[in-house]
Amino acid sequence: MKINEKGVLPASEVYFYTGSETAKRIYFYIRCAGRYQCDDQYAVNRQSYNSFLLLHVLSGKGYCYLDQKRMEMEAGSFVLLDCYHPHRYGSDNGWEILWIHFDGVLAKEYYQVICQNKKQLIMPPNPYNAMRGLERIYRMFNHDKRPIEALISQNITAVLTEFLLYDTTTETRPEHSTSIEELLSYISENIDQQLTLDDLAHRVSLSPFYFSRIFKKETGYTLRDYIVMTRINAAKFYLKTTQLSLKEISYRCGYGSDSTFCTTFKRITNHTPLQYRNQSI
Repeated sequence: MKINEKGVLPASEVYFYTGSETAKRIYFYIRCAGRYQCDDQYAVNRQSYNSFLLLHVLSGKGYCYLDQKRMEMEAGSFVLLDCYHPHRYGSDNGWEILWIHFDGVLAKEYYQVICQNKKQLIMPPNPYNAMRGLERIYRMFNHDKRPIEALISQNITAVLTEFLLYDTTTETRPEHSTSIEELLSYISENIDQQLTLDDLAHRVSLSPFYFSRIFKKETGYTLRDYIVMTRINAAKFYLKTTQLSLKEISYRCGYGSDSTFCTTFKRITNHTPLQYRNQSI
């Protein structure tokens, strides 16, 4: 369903759900889930919402407050908040976010273990497993129109488990993991540049062959697919939040021509850029 909320753009969707008594007794369950495209007016400042929030930044930048301290959030990051207590987050520049408000008999215990070292703001070495879990939940409402409580709980558990693994392996992660994380930020910040395998491998002091293997292992994507995904996600953001021409968007997203950009966008999303801009997709 559409929602009228300051800073939330028209293409955004939110779904509310009332869990069954069985779900409340034994599962994690959803209170609401959404995918928002927001401008610089989006801000949430609440005293309580009787749930836990799991929010993932797909593109753009935002912030959240943890212990009264403002923390910046970039594309790829997650935040886990206990919304039974005051909470505050938003964006000064615009962002696209995928999120769920959830609860369950073990929700508080999971939250306490994951956040015991004040790690509510999470940037796991492989964010895509967690992102896919959130996307599967959202798809049950947005596409399938048939949420299955057991599968919802399974996917929430999978996402939270990713965060637990991240927390317990922080001290023993391979030394190249930090380099790959830094490289992901570099790619996100330089999508308008030519990004080649040789140049990126050189930045992390690895051979192109070994770098390709490590990148796939760490992210779940080939380098080429990751760059394409990052560029298309950025293009979606520009299409929904600006009036930039297709030529300017293609340039900002690293495409040499708007025809190449349009062809790639259609292949990845099954929509032309103009269709995506003009419709509630």
